[in-house]
Amino acid sequence: MTATTATSTKSAPFGPLASIPKNQPRSTISEPSTSQSSQEPLTPGQAEILEAFRSELEAEGHLKPDETLGTDDETLIRFLRARKFNLQASKRMITQCLQWRHQFEGIGIDGLYGQIDPFDFPNRDKVFKYWPIYFHGIDKLGRPVNIQMFGSLDLTKLYSVMDRESHFKVLVANCEALTREILPACSHRKHMISLQNASESGHHSQANSHSSSQSTPSNKITNAFCIVDLKGFTLTQFWQIKNIARTCFSISQDYYPETMGYLAIINAPKSFSTIFKAIAPWLSKETISKINILGEDYQSTLLEHIDDVNLPSFLGGKCECNNQFYCTTNDEKFDRSPWLKERDWKNQSWKKFDIHNPQANQDTRSDQATQAHPSNPASGFNDSHQQQNEVTDGGVTSDGALIINNSPKTSTKN
Repeated sequence: MTATTATSTKSAPFGPLASIPKNQPRSTISEPSTSQSSQEPLTPGQAEILEAFRSELEAEGHLKPDETLGTDDETLIRFLRARKFNLQASKRMITQCLQWRHQFEGIGIDGLYGQIDPFDFPNRDKVFKYWPIYFHGIDKLGRPVNIQMFGSLDLTKLYSVMDRESHFKVLVANCEALTREILPACSHRKHMISLQNASESGHHSQANSHSSSQSTPSNKITNAFCIVDLKGFTLTQFWQIKNIARTCFSISQDYYPETMGYLAIINAPKSFSTIFKAIAPWLSKETISKINILGEDYQSTLLEHIDDVNLPSFLGGKCECNNQFYCTTNDEKFDRSPWLKERDWKNQSWKKFDIHNPQANQDTRSDQATQAHPSNPASGFNDSHQQQNEVTDGGVTSDGALIINNSPKTSTKN
């Protein structure tokens, strides 16, 4: 089952999402995004639009080499897909996104990253105990698996360890972590595997000829596999988070488009029909097409997409990390969580980033490039996203549905 056929009725207690009435209100937050897989190759016509998109953005001064949104093709394609390759609509979307990034909370997204490391901040464990959102391994396509357990939400306890404003900033910082760090790391892992396979198949020379070029579209990981566990989730909890959830949906759809490939909602209670009626107007039909609502019989569906070693045991997998908030399984090669590879080295890089002194950042990039080791997940990226990750590290989140946030915690100490 692919991301674009996620509307399977298997185990869906409320029937197919396609049965939503035709007069169901459309999203009032964002224009609809396309359901086309963000990893499909471009048609010749789409490739021409991409070239025109880049040329116009550069000519108008919107795309700059150090823009941390990303200047690589995959980033631009996400915005094009979100507006069905309508050039002018895509330009409006990305320019509004850039304005938001530069003006966010008066410090900009880069400034936010100077304040919050989404992998390690004060009271992080408690924050995600009371609002559990984390990444755990990868699926069979190499996409990061995001797990959210809404039944464990406790805003009273959450706001006793972190105020609302700070928590909102944490959510945004964790959105940023997906596209800046997590997706590029997964892409790099898949690219290196393809090179290794080509070499082992007797195509070593051909693999070498491509090792210094960008990954092919088939090797790019541009979205995540999301699991939302509603076990124990109540209507009371939903009404408590309704406003912030809507804000998160808006941010995800408008500023981080096309980064959710599949959303499995498991353990959906009977009350979910009421909840879905409330959130459906926020979502485009293309986003809804990526959602699969499951009841308690969800394990077989998840295992169709995720190897059992990458799925926690409490969800039907074999990972016995015994920790519901981040995977503690020893994985020396970080194959299950490639974004953690060489995290210490990368962490020191983005912490040194100074938004007020671009030249200092350029000098730092040059020094780090000299010191880079082949095992570093950033080495091998030969596009603008590589430079971006070396400077700011970190990442971004989901697309037209639920926010896809936080990653497993790892020590940032040397």
